Amino acid sequence: MTRIDFYTDVSALFPFACRAARTVYRKGERLLVVLPDAAALRSFSAQLWAFGDTEFIPHCEVNEAIADETPVLLATDFDGAADNMVLLNLSASFPTAPQNFPRILEVVGCDEQSKAIARQRYRRYLDSGFDIHHHNMSDARHD
Repeated sequence: MTRIDFYTDVSALFPFACRAARTVYRKGERLLVVLPDAAALRSFSAQLWAFGDTEFIPHCEVNEAIADETPVLLATDFDGAADNMVLLNLSASFPTAPQNFPRILEVVGCDEQSKAIARQRYRRYLDSGFDIHHHNMSDARHD
């Protein structure tokens, strides 16, 4: 059964998502990060390259030739998913086949629009019978 983790009230989405990507990578799991558009994808990629002075999170876009060998893939849709990939959803979209992921990380900002979209996704996951966990990050440090 797919496990869904909602991280809400995240004040700095990309730094938080970089740490999540690092955690998944360190566990030896593959990760698909879905972003809202090409500009966000480029920005997130740049932040992954600059994340930590001594750390490297190998990543590429899902359509690149080295994607099959790369542990962290970046995309603007859910089509690049492979078996047993963790999904880090930074888009407003609902995954096309959430049951194909062992785990989905939903990162939600502090603004009302992000929360409203997340509530809709939460309800869809709940109605589908997924195992949902909520983590309120309002008191956590996000920089």
